[in-house]
Amino acid sequence: MDMPDVNCTVDNCQYWTSGNLCTAKQIIIQTDDEGGVSPNANLQNLAGTPADSVDETCCQTFKAK
Repeated sequence: MDMPDVNCTVDNCQYWTSGNLCTAKQIIIQTDDEGGVSPNANLQNLAGTPADSVDETCCQTFKAK
């Protein structure tokens, strides 16, 4: 079973690739109460949003390049 596309704009993450796609083999998702954007947002067109640490993201999979 193929993993569906996971979009991400944190462009300094090791798992980020062109087109705002996440290439991690496994991801950890948090609820909207913790942060995030509308599930209907067109993430492929959003600008990059670099982070300095996992604490600055809603993605516990984040790993700086």
